[in-house]
Amino acid sequence: MLATEVDSLAKSLVQARAELARETQRRERADTKSDELRQELGHARRRAQTAERELGRLSAGIKGTEHATQAYQHELTTRLEHAQQVNEQLRQEVQRKERQRRALEGNLKEVMENLRNAAQEAQGPRVPTRTAVLEEETLVPPPRNDSGW
Repeated sequence: MLATEVDSLAKSLVQARAELARETQRRERADTKSDELRQELGHARRRAQTAERELGRLSAGIKGTEHATQAYQHELTTRLEHAQQVNEQLRQEVQRKERQRRALEGNLKEVMENLRNAAQEAQGPRVPTRTAVLEEETLVPPPRNDSGW
């Protein structure tokens, strides 16, 4: 009986040692896995910090670009408004010059008519020729009858 009990205890001891060995192996694997995960976590944190810095840099760059774009757009809008004002002033100036031109053209017609009438009166009564009628229509003064002096 004692031998059976010793056998039983020896079996239990072997089983306990085998279980301890298995537990030790599991513990070592768990520690190894834990170390690997800690290292991966460290790498992930460093990558996250790098990504956050990059995101901050890009965000600042985007905000700077947005501000610069808004400033440039404002400048272009201001320049466009100024150009439109200048165009309007030029259009008004062209209209004024056109009115002056028409007035001067009317005055020229009147002066030319007066000169023709004065020339006809100076030459005496004459019947208007076809050439004189055409000259009046085109507002071209009649050719000079002088010798170039």
